[in-house]
Amino acid sequence: MAPFDGLTPAELPALSGLFARAIALLIEGFRADTRSTATYAAIEAVPPGLAALMFDLALDGIFGDGPRDVTTLNEVGLLTLVGLLSSAGAHEQAATLIAQAREHGSSPGLLRAAWIARCRWAGCPHELAAHLAPAELGFPDMSAARARIDAAGLDIAAHRARLRFALAADDLGAAGEAVGVALSLPLGDGEKSPLVPELALFAARLAATGELSALSRDRLRWAFATAPTITAAAADLLAQQSADGTIPFLDPAEADSAVALLRGFVAPAATPAVTGYPMRDGKPHVDIVWLEITNHCNQKCTFCPDMFREDARAWLPLEQVKNLIDQLADTLSVGSMQLNAYGEPLLHPNIAEILAYIRERRLPFPTFFTSHGMTLVDKKLKQLSGNYPSGIAISLHNDSQESYEATRSHKIGDYETLVARVTALLRQMARERAPSHLRLYQMVSNQAVDLRVDEVTRNAFPDTPERMLAHLRKWEAIAARIVEALDPATGARAYTNDEAHVFDAFAKARHADSHHLPILSWVDQDGATQYAFMSPRPVGTYANLLLEYDPRWAVERKLVSPYTCGFTKAPSLAIFATGRLGVCCIDLNSTATFGSLSDFATLHEALTSPQALQMFAQLSNGVATSRGCQICLGGPERHCASKKLPGPPRPAGHFRDGI
Repeated sequence: MAPFDGLTPAELPALSGLFARAIALLIEGFRADTRSTATYAAIEAVPPGLAALMFDLALDGIFGDGPRDVTTLNEVGLLTLVGLLSSAGAHEQAATLIAQAREHGSSPGLLRAAWIARCRWAGCPHELAAHLAPAELGFPDMSAARARIDAAGLDIAAHRARLRFALAADDLGAAGEAVGVALSLPLGDGEKSPLVPELALFAARLAATGELSALSRDRLRWAFATAPTITAAAADLLAQQSADGTIPFLDPAEADSAVALLRGFVAPAATPAVTGYPMRDGKPHVDIVWLEITNHCNQKCTFCPDMFREDARAWLPLEQVKNLIDQLADTLSVGSMQLNAYGEPLLHPNIAEILAYIRERRLPFPTFFTSHGMTLVDKKLKQLSGNYPSGIAISLHNDSQESYEATRSHKIGDYETLVARVTALLRQMARERAPSHLRLYQMVSNQAVDLRVDEVTRNAFPDTPERMLAHLRKWEAIAARIVEALDPATGARAYTNDEAHVFDAFAKARHADSHHLPILSWVDQDGATQYAFMSPRPVGTYANLLLEYDPRWAVERKLVSPYTCGFTKAPSLAIFATGRLGVCCIDLNSTATFGSLSDFATLHEALTSPQALQMFAQLSNGVATSRGCQICLGGPERHCASKKLPGPPRPAGHFRDGI
């Protein structure tokens, strides 16, 4: 375009074909990548007079004689028009056009265009690197900074360099990740103080293009709140920069909004401004509570790390359990409660009284427990009679005596004993029209198995859909015999599942709760239909922490991980039998905790504490300070010496080795 700059208006129309071709090239560039640096550079190089002509041509080509409604533009057309307007010197019009379009939706391309238009309007560079205060980084590039973080996770200089490289590239996603990790590190605020200038610029950049709400997303909000001194310092610096005009791309109102948001993360008084557990009507909300009434277990399963337990065996006293149930019901918002983590709840000496108290309290949330099934002796069945929780799950898993012997201790029974005891529970629940469902968990070895589980264990469970179908048919037959012997008043019904549905359930089985295969139903005392069903889950469900304790695995633990904890996204609470408090039911030795029951006057105080907030900030940003979290968030590629994942033949210390 440059050779044609300076032509008279009368001469320009003769080149309209050339200009149309230039516009088409710009459109192609944006269609390939809406944030293309090369396309933006090409637009920026168009002389102002020619850019104005090209804008008119593009406008005519898009709208013709019709109404010029920007809300009808697609992203590519809008970016082309805005770019040409800005190159023509009409920066205010470009910014206005972007603002109008963004009222009807946004995208990374539009956000970048808005940023460039804003900077041109303000007469400042749109390269964010130009707004970074000079600093000696000590790292040549992002890769070097990340390598240092992998090796030394607490090196704040490396985290600052990572943040600066992300800002220099105007990669706000990467910058947000760097901010969350750096602020969540287990360091004092004084050690994090070098981050303040970059944090202020990050907030200013988001405010300039209307993306400030990104700071309020949980992982960043928690991170800012857990480093209050640094957050307040960043707010103060941003306010100062706005007042002295050193951030020309940000108008005063936007700066004020950013400053207010940052300061809002810092608690002004005893009541926290931000908590890890969201507040509902003044109560901390927990999606699921694992109240581990006991950590005793009389099984030694090869797919469970309980055999490596270091914590002392314990149970929570009855009166303490009642008090905790009262607090959960009266002072917290709870989605559901599970009466165990790793322990076998039916081994608690007061299980009957606990279940009776739960029913007496008429809790506003459902209660469940999981059992390995071998504890369902006559005494326990009598204790359960009339005392059922909302649901019971049985870790059935095995489909034969061979399967049982390969994965469980023979000291407390065998496969047929397991079947007989679970059948007795199923018969009793249907006969008594229990207001409770029964889930039979079935391990399957499908394509979703965890290869870190040893081969003997993997092969112990159904490894073909036909094998799972055969086991399901056995339980369907058991259900049919139960129904034949029941009073018709129970409304009991036995089921035969479609073969294709069973095969599909086997193939698609994942760790999530899905693919229920009904075997029996009854009408409970309240007139509702309750089901007993089989639920397939892939091998590995309980294996997360096996590697933490097995010396045959070469585990590399790191403080900073690219993975985050799902128990912070759906806020969870684990109250361990040891009295310690955490967010994870699979943390065998309760290594990841934010305190103990004895550290706080109430559960409400514990869940709104700075300690709980720090745990949420860390785990949601991939900062793993505990043994358990470092293994769980480490990623499977680092769990063994060979990436071929051969693994040990079975976990060290398996019961067949003498335990």
